Amino acid sequence: DQLVLNRIISEKEGVKTQTHTFPLSSLKGFVSEASNLMILRILARQKSVPENMTFLLFDADTALSKSVYRALGCKKQMIGEELVDIFGIERTVSSSKDSSGTWHCYFLPDGHLESRVQLGSTVIMKLQHLPFLLDGGLKTLTLYMEKDQTPVFEKKPLIWEEDMELYSKFLDRKEELKADYSSYIRQHPEIKALLGDFLQFLLLRKPQDVFSFASLHPLPLKVLQENPLKTLKTFHRNNKH
Repeated sequence: DQLVLNRIISEKEGVKTQTHTFPLSSLKGFVSEASNLMILRILARQKSVPENMTFLLFDADTALSKSVYRALGCKKQMIGEELVDIFGIERTVSSSKDSSGTWHCYFLPDGHLESRVQLGSTVIMKLQHLPFLLDGGLKTLTLYMEKDQTPVFEKKPLIWEEDMELYSKFLDRKEELKADYSSYIRQHPEIKALLGDFLQFLLLRKPQDVFSFASLHPLPLKVLQENPLKTLKTFHRNNKH
């Protein structure tokens, strides 16, 4: 058993595709980037990182590399107008080409990512405002209410005709129903005879209330089921005058 990984590289010269295979036995302890973020958030909420915690991951060259985690501890940080506690975790990735990269990530008590920076880089990602949920949502919600800043989400009217996805689903469903109805009518030719005969009878009488007229002049369904065409002709002839 093995894992097959397809890598697509877009460059000016065009698109290149590379295929890599890895035996499943070599992937013990492997985590994806998405799983890595979840692990970091869980560790941050616990404010604890096991000693020498190591996982496997794919580096930039799609080679299996080691990812080592280390706790950076807690500190205070201003976010907007609030001073909050954050917990930091260091993550070092050692690639197969004897190069490594180290990231420092800090998290809020509820697991939200507060900042992320790669050591040696001039770029840093930082949170500018507190998220709406913090410590189960109570703390930040209280702060919003104290400052009379409770967020208001305006309800917008849904115009499905202008929504490309909804309109596309409508057209697909419309064609699906048309095909289903056409198939049913083809399988039951007596429907056309029934509707045609009733419409002709309706035009002859020209009632003011079509619904009441239809309820007072029903077709004999049991007889119609036995011989539909003959019943329709007889019904039309008896109600002609």
